Amino acid sequence: MRHFGWSEGNEVYLPLIDAEHRALFGLADSLQNAVSAAAAATEVREHLHRLAAQAEEHFTHEEWLMQSAGYPSYGWHKHQHDTARRRINLYAPLIESGDREATDAFLEFLCGWLQDHTGLTDRMMGAYLRNYERTHSVRHPEEVASKA
Repeated sequence: MRHFGWSEGNEVYLPLIDAEHRALFGLADSLQNAVSAAAAATEVREHLHRLAAQAEEHFTHEEWLMQSAGYPSYGWHKHQHDTARRRINLYAPLIESGDREATDAFLEFLCGWLQDHTGLTDRMMGAYLRNYERTHSVRHPEEVASKA
């Protein structure tokens, strides 16, 4: 059985992004639980649609952040988002039709993808964005001295 549990290894140390990631892991877990419990097709569809909508909103947010900060690995990172988008679009109709093999294949993909993506790709982005924020929010020595 796949494990969609959030762990410290998924932290990127950007509070809003970490909250979005926790939500994605939770939605993926809810979808898996619904499928495992042989929930009604409408319930599975609702979980799938919430997951797809949250993923798209999250990917768009991350992409905006990366572009705003001039993240040099933006293309590589976006390519990974696009891979997940394509898989969601490919598998959604199959999952909605009740295809259990397709559902299992999608959940297997998603579990590995979320772990790999948050554990490496998003951590790299998080480090860059934290450094970008520090670099661009430095106060001039006069400002620091005047507050002393």
